[in-house]
Amino acid sequence: MQLRKVIALTVLAAALGACGNPTEAASSAPTTTIDPDTPVSSTPGSDDGTQPSGPRHVEPKPGQADVRPIGWQKAAVGADDRTVTIHFTSGVEPCYVLDHIDVRYGAKRVEITLFEGHEPSDEDVACIEIAEFKVTEVQLDEPLAGRKLVDGAR
Repeated sequence: MQLRKVIALTVLAAALGACGNPTEAASSAPTTTIDPDTPVSSTPGSDDGTQPSGPRHVEPKPGQADVRPIGWQKAAVGADDRTVTIHFTSGVEPCYVLDHIDVRYGAKRVEITLFEGHEPSDEDVACIEIAEFKVTEVQLDEPLAGRKLVDGAR
């Protein structure tokens, strides 16, 4: 019985000694206090430290692979009633590249369809899944003249 007490006290002493002084440990470690409600964010920018000024302007690059229609979010008609700026969301190149734009004219509406694909290549390319705001301009062959603009991909 005596031996058990000695072993138990030795184990207890070793365990307490291993814990150390909590006051010492806390005071020697660097601390940073941040309000847990503070939002964590960063602003995308370029390598030179400048910030993007808005959507990226893109021109069609015919000859892409796996071309398909994509939707757009907004169309702004210029003062000449022939220039249309199309706003859309897409991925990053070379995986998401504007191939061409189709325009169909009707009596009451003008349908604009964007077509996107990826750069044809023999190499496998890793495509990150991140959205990018883009714009492109379309020159109409005739004035819009009050007709409704319609997204041909929808």
